[in-house]
Amino acid sequence: MRKKNSVEIVTIGNELLIGHTLDTNSNWIAQRLRDHGWLLRRITTIPDSLNEIATAVEESLRRKPRLLFTLGGLGPTPDDMTLKGIARALGTRVQLNETALEMVRQFYKRMERPAKMIGPRRKMAMLPKEGSPLSNSVGTAPGVLIEKGSTTIISLPGVPREMEAIFRESVIPLLEKSGGRAPIETTLKIDGIVESAFAPVITRVRRLFPGLYFKSHPRGSETTGRPLIELHIYSLTESGREKLGEAASYILKQLSELRISK
Repeated sequence: MRKKNSVEIVTIGNELLIGHTLDTNSNWIAQRLRDHGWLLRRITTIPDSLNEIATAVEESLRRKPRLLFTLGGLGPTPDDMTLKGIARALGTRVQLNETALEMVRQFYKRMERPAKMIGPRRKMAMLPKEGSPLSNSVGTAPGVLIEKGSTTIISLPGVPREMEAIFRESVIPLLEKSGGRAPIETTLKIDGIVESAFAPVITRVRRLFPGLYFKSHPRGSETTGRPLIELHIYSLTESGREKLGEAASYILKQLSELRISK
């Protein structure tokens, strides 16, 4: 995968770090990125801290991913400070964005007329100067898109339903426009051999097929005498399709010899 398709995610929230909330958002996004030919390189989880957010964004920007997602911290409460942290990292400030304000107003108009744009609600329309709001069709806080050098920063709410809606409506078109090919993959299920005995085979096949990615997952139980390994083989280029088959054949031949020698 070319570096231009690299992605990083920063998830924000004390609830993630104390084990109160499971980060399902990153897993969901990783699957969509993969399907559209983008490669997730790093996931970082940090607390609700202005300094931590700014530092995490600064560090990511130095690595120059093509996309940087921040998840969480866009709401109306004082501990929602993601956009202020991003602004600090960019050396700017947040300011009222009229388009974002109208998005928030339209949401509250569904519940009350007239919609009272009190301080906490206006807070969700305070964007970094360079930011463009992304419509949230199922919630209050808009997402935000910011271009910084070669990196596009995309800030999404932490509520899964809202994050997914904005992602589908605003992010997937971007992925489709600039992405690559989805990985080509095959899966082998290997029974009767423990992972430690299989490891030398993986070492050899990696040397023979350096353009492929191999990952084994033990699925059975070695202690009960029913070991099962699930091996995933990926190619990130179309040219690797033929190599995928060659690698699978090589592994099966090695396994056959391994079983005979036992």
